[in-house]
Amino acid sequence: MIQKCDLSPDAMEVLPLFPTLVWKFSLPDDAVSRINNAVVTKADEVMGHLVPGSPRQFMQSHQKLHRDPQLAELAGFIQAGAESVLKFLALGRCPIEITGLWVNIGRPGATHKSHRHPNNFFSGTYYARVPQGAGGIQFLDPRSQSGLLSPQPERLNQHNAGKITLPVAEGDLMFWLSWFEHAVPANSSGEDRYTASFNLMFSNFTDQHTSPILQRVVDSL
Repeated sequence: MIQKCDLSPDAMEVLPLFPTLVWKFSLPDDAVSRINNAVVTKADEVMGHLVPGSPRQFMQSHQKLHRDPQLAELAGFIQAGAESVLKFLALGRCPIEITGLWVNIGRPGATHKSHRHPNNFFSGTYYARVPQGAGGIQFLDPRSQSGLLSPQPERLNQHNAGKITLPVAEGDLMFWLSWFEHAVPANSSGEDRYTASFNLMFSNFTDQHTSPILQRVVDSL
């Protein structure tokens, strides 16, 4: 017979191992208005003529807008944010560059199905116009084995849910690792949502990052 004991959750230490991280920056107030206007203006310039008559609810521009002078300030903050995250990951000596930047228009009802961004290290989104009811980005549990046994919890939280929706606001700049599967929930407002998404990759990947990790350990001995 098992002896009945009492062990409170307060006595428990939780040790998070291999956490999946998302980084969020709030841009300076004096820059947010300029950048928001630039993103909306560029999206309308590239795709605005499609909005009234197009049956598509979610529209994306071409992916080379990091070379566009109108979005140079946004590209500068993306570069700075990526470098800050690299320092957090002890990769501050690794040069990285934007490989793609594009703008999105999400019309009322628009969603964006779950996806990843292959062949890059960081991906992310800047939120330029987020009407009430149009905010949020959803991330899916990357652990493939987690679905093999799924008991139903009393309430969902970030520790037991298979997908988590994070709130977003205008002026937010978010980064995640490009393999992290994500989606955009439905725009339940009556207005268009404007965002800018991007990818970044190491500038010297083939020179500095492709040797086997074991070999790097051997070389350091």
